[in-house]
Amino acid sequence: MAVTTTERAPARSGLPPGRATWHWWGVAAGVLGASAHMLTDPHSVLSDAERTTGAKVIELVDRGGYHVGALLGMLAVGCILVLAAGYRRWSDGLATDTLAARVAPTALIASAGAMIVGYGFKGMMAIYLPGGLNEESYPAEGLYSLFMINDLAAYFAWWGVAIAAAAVAWLGLREKVLPRWVGIVSALAFLAPLAFLALTGLTGFPGVITPLWLVIVSIGLALRRAPAA
Repeated sequence: MAVTTTERAPARSGLPPGRATWHWWGVAAGVLGASAHMLTDPHSVLSDAERTTGAKVIELVDRGGYHVGALLGMLAVGCILVLAAGYRRWSDGLATDTLAARVAPTALIASAGAMIVGYGFKGMMAIYLPGGLNEESYPAEGLYSLFMINDLAAYFAWWGVAIAAAAVAWLGLREKVLPRWVGIVSALAFLAPLAFLALTGLTGFPGVITPLWLVIVSIGLALRRAPAA
């Protein structure tokens, strides 16, 4: 009597031979996003004394930084969505249907939605501050609430990207469909924000580290030649 056995197919990269150029969208997302909420952030140039002046701080911030931040942030959203589509197409080509490969693009899409809100608040400041499209629509006390929201909103919008990093870490270290170094770097990109959250309650650290993670990992994967199927 013949006995048949089924064996799990070995995991492999679902990509055809050659380089996966869609990863460059991750590089663009990281650079644009970091620029949008860090390099152009009007909050970063304020001193501690200026930050504690209450609604008067509105007189000290320039709408230009918010305007540029909103523009770059929305461009980053578009890049994140294209990157998510790239990961989804890649996961569809995997020999094994792994849950982590499904989580990565889903988490990126979740972050993109949060970023629209986070960077949208920057756009609100851009139009309501002096020189904006709807300047003098609201008093300084009203704008101060937006000022406080803008302090972290665009930063914690990157939590979805941190969760995507956790999924990529699993794919590299456990499923082994991505290079081991990608798994290690991705694990750090997730564990560092998680540690800050657990120890301090700070939710904004993903906005500091995950854009850099996107740039490093995306460049590495874009330049890597996928093995033949």
